Amino acid sequence: MNYTKNMPKMFQKYLLYTFQVPSIIFLIAFIHTTPVIYAYEGIETFYIRYDVKSSKNTIVDAALLMIPAKDEFRAEKFSQITITGVISSHPAGGRVINDKTVREDALKTILVKNGLRSIKTKDLDTIISYEGVMITPVNILKNIYNKDGDNYSYEVRVEFSPIAFPDKWKTLDMKYKIKKTIYEFFDLFNL
Repeated sequence: MNYTKNMPKMFQKYLLYTFQVPSIIFLIAFIHTTPVIYAYEGIETFYIRYDVKSSKNTIVDAALLMIPAKDEFRAEKFSQITITGVISSHPAGGRVINDKTVREDALKTILVKNGLRSIKTKDLDTIISYEGVMITPVNILKNIYNKDGDNYSYEVRVEFSPIAFPDKWKTLDMKYKIKKTIYEFFDLFNL
């Protein structure tokens, strides 16, 4: 049944706007306020490791690895670290300096200066690993281009704690238990 047929024209338009406009506004507001989901959403802590591989005293490869630290979070003491650095604007690779490059360079520098260091050597090949945990975000405080030196100087702040990577926890725990047992054994004879 069509009830609007007997209504005056003015009321028909009013009835149309009364139902359509609020529903359109509701749909626009609902779509606009729906949160965007990013791949890193909810992840605040990361295990980070910087491996530098050298062969015959020459650096062959370097890799920065980041793994989310959700439930395995074991670091107790974080410190806020502010670090400054310089990146050449025309390195051999010809890369463009952006925030990603600055963050990557800053994390490598923080790991080298403040991270746990482990060294593996076999023949003339050596791998030096720097490890720790960081809480995001990595805040870039300054990123300034210096015309004189043709480079970028930056200042970055991040919360960091030196801690071993999760794949080493079982080995470190076993070494600690063996060490503790040996000390207790020798302590028996020192009464």
